[in-house]
Amino acid sequence: MKYLTLNLLTATLGELRDAAKIGLSATAQQARYMDHGHHLGEPIGAGEQNFAYWRGPMVRVPDEGTEADKRRAQGMVNEFQTALRRSFTSTNTVKEVLTRDVFSSSARISWNLAQLGATRQQDDSRTALEQEADALVSGWWNALIERTIREGLRFARRESRGVLRFRVAGGLLVAGQDGKAQVRAGLDLPGIARYVRLECLGQPEQVRVWEHPDTLTRSAVYAYQDAEDRECAEVSTVGDDGLTQLRVLRGDIGPPVGAALDLGGRIHYLELTAPALITAQFLQNQMAYNTASTMILRNTELAGFLERYGINVEPPFEVVPDPEKPGQTKRVYKAPRPGAGSMVLWRQATYRKADAAGKYQGDEPLGKAEYGRFEPVSPAALISATEHSQLNMYSEAGQSFVLMGKDATASGRSREVAIADFDVAREPTVALAESTVREVIETFLALVAALANQPGHFASLQVEGLVRPRVVPPSPEERRADREDVAAGLISKARARQRQGIDDPRQEDAQIEREKPQEHQVKS
Repeated sequence: MKYLTLNLLTATLGELRDAAKIGLSATAQQARYMDHGHHLGEPIGAGEQNFAYWRGPMVRVPDEGTEADKRRAQGMVNEFQTALRRSFTSTNTVKEVLTRDVFSSSARISWNLAQLGATRQQDDSRTALEQEADALVSGWWNALIERTIREGLRFARRESRGVLRFRVAGGLLVAGQDGKAQVRAGLDLPGIARYVRLECLGQPEQVRVWEHPDTLTRSAVYAYQDAEDRECAEVSTVGDDGLTQLRVLRGDIGPPVGAALDLGGRIHYLELTAPALITAQFLQNQMAYNTASTMILRNTELAGFLERYGINVEPPFEVVPDPEKPGQTKRVYKAPRPGAGSMVLWRQATYRKADAAGKYQGDEPLGKAEYGRFEPVSPAALISATEHSQLNMYSEAGQSFVLMGKDATASGRSREVAIADFDVAREPTVALAESTVREVIETFLALVAALANQPGHFASLQVEGLVRPRVVPPSPEERRADREDVAAGLISKARARQRQGIDDPRQEDAQIEREKPQEHQVKS
Protein backbone atom coordinates (compact mmCIF):
# COMPACT_ATOMS: atom_id res chain seq x y z
CA MET A 1 0.00 0.00 0.00
CA LYS A 2 1.16 3.50 -0.78
CA TYR A 3 1.06 4.82 2.78
CA LEU A 4 3.29 1.98 4.02
CA THR A 5 6.03 2.54 1.45
CA LEU A 6 5.89 6.34 1.43
CA ASN A 7 8.89 8.09 2.98
CA LEU A 8 7.11 10.29 5.50
CA LEU A 9 10.16 12.49 6.13
CA THR A 10 10.60 13.51 2.48
CA ALA A 11 7.07 13.24 1.08
CA THR A 12 5.35 16.32 -0.34
CA LEU A 13 2.24 17.93 1.11
CA GLY A 14 0.05 16.43 -1.61
CA GLU A 15 1.42 12.93 -1.06
CA LEU A 16 0.87 13.16 2.68
CA ARG A 17 -2.68 14.42 2.29
CA ASP A 18 -3.51 11.56 -0.05
CA ALA A 19 -1.97 9.06 2.34
CA ALA A 20 -3.86 10.45 5.35
CA LYS A 21 -7.39 10.06 3.96
CA ILE A 22 -9.03 6.71 4.68
CA GLY A 23 -12.65 7.62 3.98
CA LEU A 24 -15.84 6.99 5.93
CA SER A 25 -18.44 4.33 5.19
CA ALA A 26 -22.03 5.33 4.43
CA THR A 27 -23.23 3.68 7.66
CA ALA A 28 -20.65 5.51 9.78
CA GLN A 29 -21.47 8.83 8.09
CA GLN A 30 -25.19 8.39 8.70
CA ALA A 31 -24.54 7.41 12.33
CA ARG A 32 -22.54 10.62 12.80
CA TYR A 33 -25.24 12.76 11.20
CA MET A 34 -27.99 11.19 13.28
CA ASP A 35 -25.99 11.48 16.50
CA HIS A 36 -25.72 15.21 15.72
CA GLY A 37 -29.49 15.45 15.26
CA HIS A 38 -29.86 15.26 11.48
CA HIS A 39 -32.69 12.72 11.28
CA LEU A 40 -34.65 13.93 8.25
CA GLY A 41 -31.65 13.70 5.96
CA GLU A 42 -28.09 14.76 5.32
CA PRO A 43 -27.28 18.41 6.10
CA ILE A 44 -27.12 20.53 2.95
CA GLY A 45 -26.31 23.91 4.47
CA ALA A 46 -28.17 26.83 6.02
CA GLY A 47 -29.69 24.48 8.59
CA GLU A 48 -31.53 22.49 5.92
CA GLN A 49 -31.52 18.73 5.41
CA ASN A 50 -32.43 16.62 2.42
CA PHE A 51 -34.91 13.77 2.77
CA ALA A 52 -32.45 10.85 2.51
CA TYR A 53 -33.51 9.36 5.88
CA TRP A 54 -37.27 9.74 5.42
CA ARG A 55 -38.97 6.37 4.87
CA GLY A 56 -42.52 7.63 4.29
CA PRO A 57 -44.31 8.66 1.10
CA MET A 58 -42.78 11.38 -1.07
CA VAL A 59 -44.25 13.62 -3.74
CA ARG A 60 -42.01 14.01 -6.77
CA VAL A 61 -42.13 15.82 -10.07
CA PRO A 62 -43.15 13.38 -12.84
CA ASP A 63 -40.88 12.87 -15.83
CA GLU A 64 -43.71 13.17 -18.33
CA GLY A 65 -45.87 16.20 -19.07
CA THR A 66 -45.36 19.71 -20.34
CA GLU A 67 -43.11 22.27 -18.69
CA ALA A 68 -46.17 24.00 -17.31
CA ASP A 69 -47.38 20.73 -15.79
CA LYS A 70 -43.96 20.17 -14.22
CA ARG A 71 -43.93 23.67 -12.75
CA ARG A 72 -47.31 23.06 -11.15
CA ALA A 73 -46.10 19.69 -9.87
CA GLN A 74 -42.98 21.33 -8.43
CA GLY A 75 -45.20 23.70 -6.48
CA MET A 76 -46.99 20.68 -5.02
CA VAL A 77 -43.63 19.10 -4.13
CA ASN A 78 -42.46 22.27 -2.39
CA GLU A 79 -45.64 22.48 -0.34
CA PHE A 80 -45.33 18.81 0.65
CA GLN A 81 -41.70 19.19 1.71
CA THR A 82 -42.53 22.31 3.73
CA ALA A 83 -45.34 20.47 5.52
CA LEU A 84 -43.05 17.48 6.18
CA ARG A 85 -40.29 19.66 7.66
CA ARG A 86 -42.83 21.34 9.91
CA SER A 87 -44.37 18.14 11.26
CA PHE A 88 -41.31 15.84 11.21
CA THR A 89 -40.92 14.21 14.64
CA SER A 90 -37.91 12.18 15.78
CA THR A 91 -36.40 10.77 18.95
CA ASN A 92 -32.60 10.62 18.91
CA THR A 93 -32.13 7.05 20.12
CA VAL A 94 -28.70 6.96 18.46
CA LYS A 95 -27.46 9.70 20.79
CA GLU A 96 -29.19 8.18 23.81
CA VAL A 97 -27.69 4.71 23.29
CA LEU A 98 -24.17 6.03 22.68
CA THR A 99 -24.29 8.32 25.70
CA ARG A 100 -25.50 5.53 27.97
CA ASP A 101 -22.86 3.10 26.69
CA VAL A 102 -19.90 5.49 26.96
CA PHE A 103 -20.74 7.30 30.19
CA SER A 104 -21.86 4.20 32.10
CA SER A 105 -18.71 2.35 31.01
CA SER A 106 -16.39 5.15 32.15
CA ALA A 107 -18.36 6.61 35.05
CA ARG A 108 -15.23 6.91 37.19
CA ILE A 109 -11.73 7.05 35.73
CA SER A 110 -8.56 6.41 37.73
CA TRP A 111 -5.17 4.75 37.37
CA ASN A 112 -2.42 2.89 39.19
CA LEU A 113 1.29 3.57 38.75
CA ALA A 114 3.82 0.86 39.60
CA GLN A 115 7.60 1.06 39.25
CA LEU A 116 8.92 -2.22 37.91
CA GLY A 117 11.75 -3.83 39.85
CA ALA A 118 11.55 -1.40 42.76
CA THR A 119 12.41 -2.54 46.27
CA ARG A 120 9.65 -1.76 48.76
CA GLN A 121 9.75 -1.80 52.53
CA GLN A 122 6.03 -2.65 52.63
CA ASP A 123 3.65 -4.03 50.03
CA ASP A 124 1.59 -0.83 49.91
CA SER A 125 4.52 1.63 50.10
CA ARG A 126 5.18 3.87 47.11
CA THR A 127 8.50 4.78 45.57
CA ALA A 128 9.61 8.37 45.02
CA LEU A 129 9.21 7.98 41.24
CA GLU A 130 5.64 6.68 41.63
CA GLN A 131 4.77 9.62 43.88
CA GLU A 132 6.35 12.10 41.45
CA ALA A 133 4.51 10.67 38.43
CA ASP A 134 1.21 10.42 40.27
CA ALA A 135 1.44 14.06 41.39
CA LEU A 136 2.35 15.14 37.84
CA VAL A 137 -0.57 13.27 36.24
CA SER A 138 -3.02 14.37 38.95
CA GLY A 139 -2.06 18.01 38.46
CA TRP A 140 -2.56 17.75 34.69
CA TRP A 141 -5.70 15.64 34.78
CA ASN A 142 -9.03 17.48 34.78
CA ALA A 143 -12.62 17.20 33.61
CA LEU A 144 -11.62 18.29 30.09
CA ILE A 145 -9.23 15.34 29.76
CA GLU A 146 -11.97 12.90 30.78
CA ARG A 147 -14.42 14.53 28.39
CA THR A 148 -11.91 14.22 25.55
CA ILE A 149 -11.37 10.52 26.29
CA ARG A 150 -15.13 9.91 26.36
CA GLU A 151 -15.47 11.75 23.06
CA GLY A 152 -12.90 9.41 21.54
CA LEU A 153 -14.78 6.43 22.96
CA ARG A 154 -17.96 7.80 21.40
CA PHE A 155 -16.31 7.96 17.98
CA ALA A 156 -15.05 4.39 18.39
CA ARG A 157 -18.46 3.00 19.37
CA ARG A 158 -20.29 5.03 16.75
CA GLU A 159 -17.98 4.64 13.76
CA SER A 160 -15.61 1.90 15.02
CA ARG A 161 -12.69 4.34 15.16
CA GLY A 162 -11.62 7.48 17.01
CA VAL A 163 -8.29 9.32 17.23
CA LEU A 164 -6.79 11.31 20.12
CA ARG A 165 -3.91 13.71 19.55
CA PHE A 166 -1.43 15.36 21.91
CA ARG A 167 -0.59 18.99 21.26
CA VAL A 168 1.87 21.37 22.87
CA ALA A 169 0.75 24.97 23.30
CA GLY A 170 2.88 27.48 21.42
CA GLY A 171 3.75 29.42 24.56
CA LEU A 172 6.03 26.59 25.70
CA LEU A 173 8.45 26.88 22.79
CA VAL A 174 10.79 29.72 21.86
CA ALA A 175 13.29 30.11 19.04
CA GLY A 176 16.82 29.14 19.99
CA GLN A 177 20.09 30.57 18.69
CA ASP A 178 20.15 27.97 15.93
CA GLY A 179 16.62 28.94 14.84
CA LYS A 180 15.07 25.71 16.11
CA ALA A 181 12.26 25.66 18.62
CA GLN A 182 13.17 24.79 22.18
CA VAL A 183 11.44 24.72 25.55
CA ARG A 184 11.43 27.95 27.51
CA ALA A 185 14.08 28.05 30.22
CA GLY A 186 13.20 27.80 33.88
CA LEU A 187 10.28 25.36 33.58
CA ASP A 188 10.11 22.19 35.65
CA LEU A 189 8.07 19.10 34.85
CA PRO A 190 4.74 20.47 36.26
CA GLY A 191 5.37 23.76 34.44
CA ILE A 192 5.82 21.95 31.13
CA ALA A 193 2.77 19.77 31.78
CA ARG A 194 0.54 22.85 31.84
CA TYR A 195 1.28 23.38 28.13
CA VAL A 196 0.30 19.85 27.08
CA ARG A 197 -3.18 19.40 25.60
CA LEU A 198 -5.18 16.34 24.60
CA GLU A 199 -7.77 16.65 21.85
CA CYS A 200 -10.16 14.35 20.01
CA LEU A 201 -10.06 14.79 16.24
CA GLY A 202 -13.49 15.59 14.85
CA GLN A 203 -12.70 13.91 11.52
CA PRO A 204 -10.73 10.73 12.22
CA GLU A 205 -11.12 9.79 8.56
CA GLN A 206 -8.49 12.48 7.88
CA VAL A 207 -5.76 10.71 9.85
CA ARG A 208 -4.19 7.33 9.20
CA VAL A 209 -2.41 5.45 11.99
CA TRP A 210 -0.62 2.19 11.33
CA GLU A 211 2.03 -0.19 12.61
CA HIS A 212 4.87 -1.41 10.41
CA PRO A 213 4.44 -5.18 9.92
CA ASP A 214 8.17 -5.93 10.31
CA THR A 215 9.55 -3.43 12.82
CA LEU A 216 6.23 -2.89 14.69
CA THR A 217 7.00 0.84 14.81
CA ARG A 218 4.01 3.15 14.64
CA SER A 219 3.36 6.07 12.31
CA ALA A 220 0.58 8.58 11.72
CA VAL A 221 -0.30 11.10 9.01
CA TYR A 222 -2.93 13.79 9.59
CA ALA A 223 -4.35 16.11 6.92
CA TYR A 224 -6.20 19.24 8.04
CA GLN A 225 -6.78 22.95 7.48
CA ASP A 226 -5.34 25.45 9.93
CA ALA A 227 -7.00 28.60 11.27
CA GLU A 228 -6.09 30.44 8.06
CA ASP A 229 -7.63 27.72 5.84
CA ARG A 230 -4.24 26.55 4.62
CA GLU A 231 -3.84 22.92 3.59
CA CYS A 232 -1.61 21.21 6.16
CA ALA A 233 -0.21 17.79 6.94
CA GLU A 234 1.37 16.45 10.11
CA VAL A 235 3.62 13.42 10.44
CA SER A 236 4.48 11.48 13.58
CA THR A 237 6.69 8.45 13.03
CA VAL A 238 9.32 6.46 14.91
CA GLY A 239 12.64 6.39 13.06
CA ASP A 240 15.35 3.77 12.98
CA ASP A 241 17.09 5.52 15.88
CA GLY A 242 14.01 5.08 18.09
CA LEU A 243 13.22 8.78 18.16
CA THR A 244 9.76 10.07 17.29
CA GLN A 245 10.07 12.38 14.30
CA LEU A 246 7.52 15.20 14.09
CA ARG A 247 7.05 17.01 10.78
CA VAL A 248 4.49 19.69 9.91
CA LEU A 249 3.87 21.10 6.41
CA ARG A 250 1.69 24.22 6.04
CA GLY A 251 0.75 24.94 2.45
CA ASP A 252 3.52 26.60 0.48
CA ILE A 253 4.65 28.79 3.37
CA GLY A 254 8.22 28.16 4.48
CA PRO A 255 10.02 24.84 4.92
CA PRO A 256 8.52 22.02 6.98
CA VAL A 257 8.79 22.34 10.74
CA GLY A 258 10.34 19.33 12.43
CA ALA A 259 11.47 17.97 15.77
CA ALA A 260 12.75 14.72 17.24
CA LEU A 261 11.70 13.50 20.69
CA ASP A 262 12.50 10.38 22.66
CA LEU A 263 9.01 9.09 23.52
CA GLY A 264 10.04 5.51 24.07
CA GLY A 265 8.83 4.34 20.66
CA ARG A 266 5.47 6.13 20.92
CA ILE A 267 3.80 8.62 18.62
CA HIS A 268 1.58 11.44 19.84
CA TYR A 269 -1.53 9.98 18.18
CA LEU A 270 -3.72 7.36 19.88
CA GLU A 271 -6.10 5.29 17.77
CA LEU A 272 -9.22 3.96 19.50
CA THR A 273 -10.94 1.04 17.75
CA ALA A 274 -13.96 -1.01 18.81
CA PRO A 275 -16.93 -2.76 17.19
CA ALA A 276 -19.44 -0.15 16.02
CA LEU A 277 -22.51 -0.03 18.26
CA ILE A 278 -24.58 1.83 15.65
CA THR A 279 -25.06 -0.73 12.90
CA ALA A 280 -26.97 -0.54 9.64
CA GLN A 281 -29.82 -2.46 11.31
CA PHE A 282 -29.94 0.08 14.15
CA LEU A 283 -30.16 2.96 11.67
CA GLN A 284 -32.92 1.24 9.70
CA ASN A 285 -35.02 0.99 12.85
CA GLN A 286 -34.23 4.61 13.79
CA MET A 287 -35.52 5.78 10.40
CA ALA A 288 -38.61 3.56 10.69
CA TYR A 289 -39.29 4.92 14.19
CA ASN A 290 -39.01 8.53 13.00
CA THR A 291 -41.36 7.89 10.09
CA ALA A 292 -44.03 6.21 12.22
CA SER A 293 -43.71 8.90 14.90
CA THR A 294 -44.21 11.61 12.29
CA MET A 295 -47.24 9.82 10.87
CA ILE A 296 -48.75 9.75 14.37
CA LEU A 297 -48.44 13.52 14.57
CA ARG A 298 -49.86 13.97 11.07
CA ASN A 299 -52.75 11.71 12.00
CA THR A 300 -53.36 13.75 15.16
CA GLU A 301 -53.34 16.99 13.19
CA LEU A 302 -55.81 15.52 10.75
CA ALA A 303 -58.13 14.46 13.60
CA GLY A 304 -58.29 18.03 14.88
CA PHE A 305 -58.20 19.84 11.53
CA LEU A 306 -59.74 17.83 8.72
CA GLU A 307 -58.19 18.09 5.29
CA ARG A 308 -60.75 18.69 2.57
CA TYR A 309 -60.42 18.10 -1.12
CA GLY A 310 -62.21 18.96 -4.32
CA ILE A 311 -61.85 17.13 -7.62
CA ASN A 312 -62.79 18.79 -10.86
CA VAL A 313 -63.26 22.04 -8.93
CA GLU A 314 -61.44 25.01 -10.35
CA PRO A 315 -58.75 26.12 -7.88
CA PRO A 316 -57.91 29.78 -7.21
CA PHE A 317 -56.13 31.52 -10.03
CA GLU A 318 -54.89 34.87 -11.19
CA VAL A 319 -54.99 36.30 -14.68
CA VAL A 320 -51.61 37.37 -16.05
CA PRO A 321 -50.37 38.38 -19.49
CA ASP A 322 -49.46 35.44 -21.70
CA PRO A 323 -45.80 35.86 -22.73
CA GLU A 324 -46.28 33.45 -25.62
CA LYS A 325 -49.33 35.31 -26.99
CA PRO A 326 -48.85 39.08 -26.93
CA GLY A 327 -52.01 40.98 -26.10
CA GLN A 328 -53.68 37.94 -24.52
CA THR A 329 -53.93 36.70 -20.96
CA LYS A 330 -53.89 33.32 -19.29
CA ARG A 331 -54.87 31.81 -15.97
CA VAL A 332 -52.17 30.78 -13.48
CA TYR A 333 -53.59 28.39 -10.90
CA LYS A 334 -52.36 28.35 -7.32
CA ALA A 335 -50.36 25.31 -6.29
CA PRO A 336 -52.26 22.86 -4.04
CA ARG A 337 -51.43 23.08 -0.35
CA PRO A 338 -51.86 19.70 1.34
CA GLY A 339 -52.08 19.10 5.06
CA ALA A 340 -54.44 19.27 7.99
CA GLY A 341 -56.86 22.17 7.91
CA SER A 342 -56.28 22.86 4.21
CA MET A 343 -58.43 22.69 1.11
CA VAL A 344 -56.91 21.00 -1.93
CA LEU A 345 -58.56 21.55 -5.32
CA TRP A 346 -57.73 19.62 -8.47
CA ARG A 347 -58.82 20.95 -11.85
CA GLN A 348 -59.67 17.96 -13.99
CA ALA A 349 -58.77 17.79 -17.66
CA THR A 350 -61.21 19.32 -20.16
CA TYR A 351 -61.96 19.00 -23.84
CA ARG A 352 -62.92 21.58 -26.47
CA LYS A 353 -66.67 21.38 -27.01
CA ALA A 354 -68.01 22.18 -30.47
CA ASP A 355 -71.36 21.99 -32.23
CA ALA A 356 -72.20 19.93 -35.29
CA ALA A 357 -70.75 22.61 -37.52
CA GLY A 358 -67.49 22.54 -35.61
CA LYS A 359 -68.01 25.89 -33.94
CA TYR A 360 -66.16 26.16 -30.62
CA GLN A 361 -68.52 26.31 -27.65
CA GLY A 362 -66.03 26.34 -24.77
CA ASP A 363 -64.15 23.78 -22.66
CA GLU A 364 -66.12 20.96 -21.08
CA PRO A 365 -64.83 19.01 -18.04
CA LEU A 366 -64.37 15.28 -18.45
CA GLY A 367 -66.14 14.41 -15.19
CA LYS A 368 -68.36 15.70 -12.47
CA ALA A 369 -67.14 17.70 -9.53
CA GLU A 370 -66.54 15.81 -6.29
CA TYR A 371 -66.02 17.09 -2.77
CA GLY A 372 -64.92 15.22 0.34
CA ARG A 373 -62.48 15.07 3.25
CA PHE A 374 -59.70 12.84 4.54
CA GLU A 375 -60.55 11.07 7.79
CA PRO A 376 -57.96 10.12 10.45
CA VAL A 377 -57.35 6.47 11.21
CA SER A 378 -56.78 4.63 14.46
CA PRO A 379 -53.23 5.32 15.74
CA ALA A 380 -52.91 1.81 17.22
CA ALA A 381 -50.96 0.41 14.27
CA LEU A 382 -48.61 3.40 14.20
CA ILE A 383 -47.97 3.20 17.94
CA SER A 384 -47.22 -0.51 17.65
CA ALA A 385 -44.78 0.25 14.84
CA THR A 386 -42.87 2.78 16.97
CA GLU A 387 -42.70 0.38 19.91
CA HIS A 388 -41.45 -2.39 17.63
CA SER A 389 -38.69 -0.21 16.16
CA GLN A 390 -37.72 1.05 19.61
CA LEU A 391 -37.43 -2.50 20.95
CA ASN A 392 -35.29 -3.47 17.96
CA MET A 393 -32.89 -0.58 18.58
CA TYR A 394 -32.45 -1.28 22.28
CA SER A 395 -32.03 -5.00 21.59
CA GLU A 396 -29.41 -4.32 18.93
CA ALA A 397 -27.44 -2.24 21.44
CA GLY A 398 -27.96 -4.63 24.37
CA GLN A 399 -29.95 -2.01 26.29
CA SER A 400 -33.40 -3.57 26.41
CA PHE A 401 -33.39 -3.12 30.21
CA VAL A 402 -34.21 0.56 29.53
CA LEU A 403 -37.72 -0.42 28.47
CA MET A 404 -38.24 -2.21 31.77
CA GLY A 405 -37.95 1.08 33.61
CA LYS A 406 -41.46 1.88 32.41
CA ASP A 407 -42.80 -1.60 33.09
CA ALA A 408 -43.96 -1.98 36.68
CA THR A 409 -44.70 -5.70 36.17
CA ALA A 410 -41.13 -6.65 35.18
CA SER A 411 -39.59 -8.96 37.76
CA GLY A 412 -36.30 -8.28 39.48
CA ARG A 413 -34.79 -11.36 37.86
CA SER A 414 -35.75 -10.22 34.36
CA ARG A 415 -34.15 -6.85 35.06
CA GLU A 416 -30.94 -8.55 36.21
CA VAL A 417 -30.82 -10.63 33.03
CA ALA A 418 -31.40 -7.55 30.86
CA ILE A 419 -28.67 -5.57 32.64
CA ALA A 420 -26.34 -8.57 32.31
CA ASP A 421 -26.86 -8.37 28.54
CA PHE A 422 -25.88 -4.71 28.70
CA ASP A 423 -22.73 -5.58 30.66
CA VAL A 424 -21.72 -7.96 27.87
CA ALA A 425 -22.55 -5.43 25.15
CA ARG A 426 -20.41 -2.71 26.72
CA GLU A 427 -17.37 -4.88 27.47
CA PRO A 428 -15.57 -3.49 24.38
CA THR A 429 -16.12 0.03 25.70
CA VAL A 430 -14.83 -0.81 29.18
CA ALA A 431 -11.74 -2.56 27.80
CA LEU A 432 -11.07 0.28 25.35
CA ALA A 433 -11.51 2.92 28.07
CA GLU A 434 -8.97 1.20 30.34
CA SER A 435 -6.40 0.81 27.58
CA THR A 436 -6.96 4.43 26.47
CA VAL A 437 -6.37 5.78 29.99
CA ARG A 438 -3.15 3.76 30.16
CA GLU A 439 -1.90 4.99 26.77
CA VAL A 440 -2.83 8.60 27.51
CA ILE A 441 -0.88 8.64 30.80
CA GLU A 442 2.12 6.77 29.38
CA THR A 443 2.36 9.11 26.38
CA PHE A 444 1.85 12.18 28.58
CA LEU A 445 4.67 11.17 30.95
CA ALA A 446 7.00 10.35 28.05
CA LEU A 447 6.19 13.65 26.29
CA VAL A 448 6.73 15.83 29.38
CA ALA A 449 9.99 14.04 30.23
CA ALA A 450 11.27 14.45 26.65
CA LEU A 451 10.39 18.16 26.58
CA ALA A 452 12.19 18.58 29.91
CA ASN A 453 15.29 16.97 28.37
CA GLN A 454 14.88 13.98 30.67
CA PRO A 455 13.96 11.24 28.17
CA GLY A 456 13.04 7.92 29.72
CA HIS A 457 12.66 9.43 33.18
CA PHE A 458 9.37 7.56 33.71
CA ALA A 459 10.20 4.55 31.50
CA SER A 460 10.28 2.12 34.44
CA LEU A 461 6.69 2.91 35.41
CA GLN A 462 3.86 0.60 34.47
CA VAL A 463 0.47 2.27 34.14
CA GLU A 464 -2.83 0.53 34.73
CA GLY A 465 -5.92 2.36 33.51
CA LEU A 466 -9.00 1.85 35.65
CA VAL A 467 -12.63 2.66 34.93
CA ARG A 468 -15.54 1.83 37.18
CA PRO A 469 -18.70 1.10 35.19
CA ARG A 470 -22.08 2.18 36.48
CA VAL A 471 -25.60 1.36 35.29
CA VAL A 472 -28.07 2.13 38.05
CA PRO A 473 -27.46 2.89 41.73
CA PRO A 474 -28.27 0.05 44.14
CA SER A 475 -31.79 0.04 45.50
CA PRO A 476 -32.52 0.17 49.27
CA GLU A 477 -33.42 -3.53 49.10
CA GLU A 478 -30.05 -4.37 47.53
CA ARG A 479 -28.17 -2.31 50.11
CA ARG A 480 -30.07 -4.08 52.89
CA ALA A 481 -29.22 -7.47 51.36
CA ASP A 482 -25.53 -6.49 51.23
CA ARG A 483 -25.58 -5.58 54.93
CA GLU A 484 -27.19 -8.92 55.76
CA ASP A 485 -24.58 -10.78 53.69
CA VAL A 486 -21.77 -8.94 55.50
CA ALA A 487 -23.29 -9.77 58.89
CA ALA A 488 -23.61 -13.43 57.88
CA GLY A 489 -20.00 -13.54 56.70
CA LEU A 490 -20.91 -14.26 53.07
CA ILE A 491 -19.18 -11.20 51.59
CA SER A 492 -16.62 -8.72 52.89
CA LYS A 493 -17.22 -5.09 53.70
CA ALA A 494 -14.93 -4.17 50.83
CA ARG A 495 -17.12 -6.12 48.38
CA ALA A 496 -20.25 -4.44 49.73
CA ARG A 497 -18.69 -1.02 49.34
CA GLN A 498 -17.67 -1.81 45.77
CA ARG A 499 -21.28 -2.72 44.97
CA GLN A 500 -22.36 0.64 46.36
CA GLY A 501 -19.99 2.54 44.09
CA ILE A 502 -17.21 3.40 46.54
CA ASP A 503 -14.01 3.70 44.51
CA ASP A 504 -11.44 2.71 47.13
CA PRO A 505 -12.84 0.46 49.88
CA ARG A 506 -9.48 0.27 51.67
CA GLN A 507 -9.25 4.04 51.87
CA GLU A 508 -12.82 4.15 53.12
CA ASP A 509 -11.99 1.63 55.87
CA ALA A 510 -9.00 3.73 56.93
CA GLN A 511 -11.14 6.86 57.02
CA ILE A 512 -13.76 5.15 59.15
CA GLU A 513 -11.05 4.00 61.51
CA ARG A 514 -9.68 7.54 61.82
CA GLU A 515 -13.14 8.95 62.53
CA LYS A 516 -13.85 6.55 65.40
CA PRO A 517 -14.04 8.35 68.77
CA GLN A 518 -10.95 7.87 70.88
CA GLU A 519 -11.55 5.68 73.95
CA HIS A 520 -10.96 7.38 77.25
CA GLN A 521 -7.77 6.22 78.88
CA VAL A 522 -8.11 5.21 82.52
CA LYS A 523 -5.37 6.84 84.45
CA SER A 524 -3.71 4.75 87.02
